[in-house]
Amino acid sequence: MEAANLLSALLLGLMGAGHCLAMCGGIISSLSVTSAADVEKKNWYFIVIYQIGRISSYTLFGATAGWFGLQFSHLTPLPLLKILSGTLLIVMALYVSQLWMGLRHLESVGKLLWIKISPLTKRLLPVTTPTNAFLLGCLWGWLPCGLVYTSLGYALSLGDTLSSASFMLAFGLGTLPATILAGGASLSLKHFLNHKLVRLLSSLIFFLMGIFTLYMVFSAVKDGYPHH
Repeated sequence: MEAANLLSALLLGLMGAGHCLAMCGGIISSLSVTSAADVEKKNWYFIVIYQIGRISSYTLFGATAGWFGLQFSHLTPLPLLKILSGTLLIVMALYVSQLWMGLRHLESVGKLLWIKISPLTKRLLPVTTPTNAFLLGCLWGWLPCGLVYTSLGYALSLGDTLSSASFMLAFGLGTLPATILAGGASLSLKHFLNHKLVRLLSSLIFFLMGIFTLYMVFSAVKDGYPHH
């Protein structure tokens, strides 16, 4: 897999950190207070295990998306999945900048599945064992999130199981700086990442990534796109 794709995945995770905190910050904080309050090291241990579970879910999603992308790539001579990924990046840019919130419609579809999954998370709280922490992370990976859907759209366009799984793994690692924090540190980072200038910078990066993706697609079409 090209290093550029892995870098793109890390950027998606890092620059979308403000959105990650809004979606996942609460569960991180709860992990630090629902485990043994007098054993700080154990709290961090559970948080790390939770993160492993969450990123494992993303990696599995990526592998599945890559498999479907590979099947679809044989059905059309045009790089439709690449066009989709570039378009999703631009939509994500508009979403992060709050110029257009259309991505919420995609999240609302995911909420239908989350309604079925979320009751399972309550059975794992309070987190008192590593297994609970891991399973909670796995389940929380299904939380409706436009950033995850955008990344999955990009992973889908790669059309390769290993490359797509690696992309989502890198994306998950990119979200760690934001989601591994808890309490006051999380709130401070959230305020910083939600600052107007930071949001505009993040949206600009997403927009440029989307434009570049579409440019590469249409350049390839112009030169004669090779059918898989």
